[in-house]
Amino acid sequence: MKRKKLVGALLTICIILASGCSRIEESKDVSKTEQEQQQSDLPQDAEADDKTNQYNPEQSESNGISFHSYRWEEITISIPDSWEGKYWVEEGEEGFSLMQTASYEKENGLGLLCGFYRIDGMINNVPGVTPLAYTDTHMYYMVEPIDVSYYYEDAAISKEYQEMWDLVYAVEASISIDKEGVQYNPDEFVFPMSRTILLENDDLLNCSDIELSIARNEIYARHGRWFKDYFLSDYFRTCSWYHGTVSADKFDETVLSQVEKDNILAIKRAEEEFQAKHPYPKEYEAGSIVEEDLDGDGRLEQLQYILEDLEYHTYTGRIIINGQEFIVENYEDVWLDNPRLTFYVTDILPQYKGLEIAIMDNGPSDDSVTYFFTYKDGELTNIGGVGGFPFKKECGYNGFAYEGEVIGEIVMGFTHTCWGFGRWIYNYETQDLEYQDTGYYTNKFEYPHQLYEDLTVYLKMDEDSLTTIIPAQEEVFFRGTDGKEWVFIKAKDGSKGYVHIVDGVIEGLGKAPDEVFSGMGFSG
Repeated sequence: MKRKKLVGALLTICIILASGCSRIEESKDVSKTEQEQQQSDLPQDAEADDKTNQYNPEQSESNGISFHSYRWEEITISIPDSWEGKYWVEEGEEGFSLMQTASYEKENGLGLLCGFYRIDGMINNVPGVTPLAYTDTHMYYMVEPIDVSYYYEDAAISKEYQEMWDLVYAVEASISIDKEGVQYNPDEFVFPMSRTILLENDDLLNCSDIELSIARNEIYARHGRWFKDYFLSDYFRTCSWYHGTVSADKFDETVLSQVEKDNILAIKRAEEEFQAKHPYPKEYEAGSIVEEDLDGDGRLEQLQYILEDLEYHTYTGRIIINGQEFIVENYEDVWLDNPRLTFYVTDILPQYKGLEIAIMDNGPSDDSVTYFFTYKDGELTNIGGVGGFPFKKECGYNGFAYEGEVIGEIVMGFTHTCWGFGRWIYNYETQDLEYQDTGYYTNKFEYPHQLYEDLTVYLKMDEDSLTTIIPAQEEVFFRGTDGKEWVFIKAKDGSKGYVHIVDGVIEGLGKAPDEVFSGMGFSG
């Protein structure tokens, strides 16, 4: 089936859910013995079909939440007992949805809480759709509402819906697929089924060069190839399914199937097309004279960036455009402590005229920063600085993959000194790059920590949420944090969850992080 037809079928399901369904099914209870067999979608080794690390509501701490099971063909989920009498199940040919009864009775088509479906093929990046598992031929996914789906004019119904919605994550985590070869780690791939499904142009059309690079190399990674590129090496090391066993120079491509070879070629073509459409950023040596249309008027400017090493290892930087000289230290918040001997010309806003000049400085204690300047009407303007060096040659990824923003790095001190990915968005009104403080930060890939003992973690950043256990093991990774109390932990065995740390102590364990994890320390 063509991918457009797959997505069309998926959207048809969503439309049906939004417009109302034709048959009400009663919720189905099973015995406790059957309930104890229900497991979740926590990632597993891609070559194995065991589910020993999956979340089980009946066997984990549930903070007083009890469940009953519901099975549709090969899909089984656990449903909170508190929903009893408040929901109904609509079954279809490819799955089922859970609906709030009160909203549906008020208005046909309202009440969708979530739906669980399978599709013959692969889907990616569809709003309201979360892939949960896959086999060689099918993908299993959850559908969530992307708009208001409850009867909000009635306060009691709205409150009931929200209380039910707050437990959808637990239903999602409980999914179990009774199918040979099922894998529960689609979130660890760009294209989970690229081993068996041919990719089409539509699949690759909206991918950034970062995603394309990972998508192409994850095909090799499935076969255990090591990577000399440290960004790819660190990235795949965090994946539960990856076990590097073969060096790049000894990797035998005959292990690849024809589907995999065809997909590699398709992705390479997409990467070439992306590069052709996005020629920037361009790197230049300091001191060299280059020509670029900096102000977008159709004429090339002659550009030179000169660094002078003064006494006591202090520096001054000069940007010369068409013979006019600008001293970079004269600009507010620009300071050269340990500048790099290269600079870049970038294009943060491809649809608007003009380019940027980017100069890099290592800063004190490796607090690196990249300063950006624009040139217009004979004036050089500093539009802001971004943490780190967001260039593929410098950091392993292209920080300019998404128009209007730059992906840089920030230093974090919780629970140890590490680095996270930061986003700087161009503000069209102020004409500056502004850091976006989202309250949650994704960690930059770093060395693994050893977990010394079994650790109870939460499935949400909420102590009232369900918990599971990450068993003691050699490799666990800190993947995100709110910078205040919570850290998202992902283990090599596929188990994952949030650790709550208050006043330097892990809640429920009574120990400091460095007593539980190796490699914890603060620099500077």
